[in-house]
Amino acid sequence: MEFGFSTEEEAFRQEVRQFLQDHPPENYPEDGMDAGYGSGAHSHAFLQAMGKRGFLSMTWPKAFGGQERPFMFKLILLEELASAGAPFGPLGGCDQTAASIIQYGSPRLKEELLPLIASGQATFWQGFSEPNSGTDLLSLQTEAVRDGDDYVINGHKIWNSHAGISNYGLVIARTNPHVPRHKGLSMLVVASDTPGLDIRPIRSLTGGIYHYEVFIENVRVQKDYLLGTEDEGFVQLLGGLDTDRFWGRFYKAPYLRRLLNQLVDYANTTKRNGRLLAHDPIIRQKLAGFATEIEALRMMFYRNGWLIKEGLPTPYESSLNKLYADETGQKLTAFGMELLGMYGPVKAGSRWAKLHGTMSHAYQTSIGHTIAGGTSEVLRTTVATRGLGLPREKRS
Repeated sequence: MEFGFSTEEEAFRQEVRQFLQDHPPENYPEDGMDAGYGSGAHSHAFLQAMGKRGFLSMTWPKAFGGQERPFMFKLILLEELASAGAPFGPLGGCDQTAASIIQYGSPRLKEELLPLIASGQATFWQGFSEPNSGTDLLSLQTEAVRDGDDYVINGHKIWNSHAGISNYGLVIARTNPHVPRHKGLSMLVVASDTPGLDIRPIRSLTGGIYHYEVFIENVRVQKDYLLGTEDEGFVQLLGGLDTDRFWGRFYKAPYLRRLLNQLVDYANTTKRNGRLLAHDPIIRQKLAGFATEIEALRMMFYRNGWLIKEGLPTPYESSLNKLYADETGQKLTAFGMELLGMYGPVKAGSRWAKLHGTMSHAYQTSIGHTIAGGTSEVLRTTVATRGLGLPREKRS
């Protein structure tokens, strides 16, 4: 692995920074809340500005309208966006969906959706989890039955990020109930305005809305909107979960570094009992420790990205990195709340808010991160079995 960036990569980093100067993130309206992962809020307008610049399709094959720019550019783009606090919340879902359509999509899907994704006009939600099928996704009950040239879908999905403000969803459904659980699943692209979809918001701890639940009743989807082959959606499901753990957390290191810098500035400028907080040896050690953890996290994710770029297997790396990212985020924001003291819980908009209320928001959103995208317990099992070669638990 090369630990430095090439001249070409550094030039692209400057290109992204210039874009951010020309398109100040704070000037763009927010359509959905910042969930604290590092990707900022959901802004259709900012996504379309990125599409106009060619950032959304820059690594795609030229045959599908891409530029075939290096894979590493995508990592640099995400890092710079997160460092600047840009509202690029929908980008991860768009990028993952585009990759799936390029690999598994029908000619119709490629023709209709890829140009919309490239221009930032199409955003996506994942229809994976169900009220009784979260960690054990293979127990899902949503069904899709073939009826002529259509699939008719019935079921209930939950914890669907951005579902109320996105154009399309990726819905995993059972198309064959007579085979083993990991077989008989199919992935379908469903337009959010399709009759029979009832999308309802779920209010978060912060008071904002990030997740939704989706009731699906006799929803008709044409067969061309199937991703891949019928009954073989398990492959796409596993790929979607693994890429979500990597791409959904890659930008957490620069985000946490941004929060850490705010805490360092606060410690350097705030006195308690007549003494700067920065002079307290315990606070100094804590801040230095978090700086070390965040830099290690950044290197872990770049190594994971390099393995993906080289086409090498990553049987446990994404799980390990996601676990470390979310638990580091929880520890940092909890310390931030402690450092701010009574000002910690004060939300943005109050005249008493410190650091614009960002720490309160970051702390509240971090609580669910060790559940979303795979619980820490499950990820530790993955690291133990696939990474360390430990035996699987035997059930009596």
